[in-house]
Amino acid sequence: MKHIFKTLGIASLACFAWSCANVDYDKVNEETDLPNAVYIDGAASVPMTKVVVKDEGGQGSFTARVANLLNGNVNVKFAVDEEALAAYNEANGTHYQVLPAKYYTLSKESLTIGANELSNGSVDVNIKPLDNELNAAVKYAIPVKIVAAEGANVLESSATKIFALDRVLNTTVMKQDGFYLKVFFKPAFENMQEWTLSYGMRVFANFDNQAVLSPDFYSRLDGAGRLQMKVGETDDPKAFAKTIIRPGKWYHVAWVYKRQHVKCYINGVLDNEFDVPKVETFTKINMSWGAFRGYVREIRLYNNAQSAFQIMDNLYIENPENPNLLFYAPLTKEYGLKDISKNPHEVHAYVKSSNDTQTWDPRKIEWEEHKFPE
Repeated sequence: MKHIFKTLGIASLACFAWSCANVDYDKVNEETDLPNAVYIDGAASVPMTKVVVKDEGGQGSFTARVANLLNGNVNVKFAVDEEALAAYNEANGTHYQVLPAKYYTLSKESLTIGANELSNGSVDVNIKPLDNELNAAVKYAIPVKIVAAEGANVLESSATKIFALDRVLNTTVMKQDGFYLKVFFKPAFENMQEWTLSYGMRVFANFDNQAVLSPDFYSRLDGAGRLQMKVGETDDPKAFAKTIIRPGKWYHVAWVYKRQHVKCYINGVLDNEFDVPKVETFTKINMSWGAFRGYVREIRLYNNAQSAFQIMDNLYIENPENPNLLFYAPLTKEYGLKDISKNPHEVHAYVKSSNDTQTWDPRKIEWEEHKFPE
């Protein structure tokens, strides 16, 4: 994806379930109670840390410590460990790749912690300015690990610190006004006891029955800006997001379904949850029927109930190689009206209220530049 990006960061990240002896609590230096081992400070509770990179680059840091005062010197060595990142991905359902080595350096690849010391300062992870050679859809990270400690043991459960990068994008979005999009799934996706449907939207104004997406249920707004998931003919007063949708602001919505229980996430945060009748078949997605005026982006259908971590981690962009994607339309000028999942479906544009009889010329669609997060 040839998106342009200037700043990087990552939203709040869930902690990886690595455990460790409580070496930082209140018994440091009591050699009879704690093992004398080397570890990365804070890695047990926060194994992954955000990094912000501006035009001139950016920096993260970590500190190697020992559990107890040393009787002699310990030489500690560090390296980037791809296996550690693979283990993190496996445990958390993420798809991070190691940032290519040309984009970063470690201020030290080894250091010595001396006798009667607990540490010897921090190690910096220096990230160089990034360029468009990096795939904008790929999540990158730098997994740094203590690979050796001459003179002491390594506390493996706290030996790795991952520095994750998530780009703030300058990209293009589709302006929808006067037409609608439609895709048919042939064969239909059936017996889906869990799934996730997500999209981004920014409306021009609120009005009743403003349909955003309508697969085999309605996702619509009323005149007060209340976002509803409507299944069948009954309006369930519980099946609304608590967040009021305001015109002129971007909202990223995810409906997460698992055995008739729905969780609604707004901008990566759990907003509401409720039960609905069965919605376990997807035959199509109607993208508004024309009863929508605003911007739409990043329409995705997954075959699993995405976790809160996964939703936040892929809030603004997704990797089309994700095996859980059944449908993925970024709706950028670069891709146009395309499903870029591994098994793509045709997306058609129709004139508003034409009931699929009058096609809309895709060349008339307007694409505008936007930045995410806003």
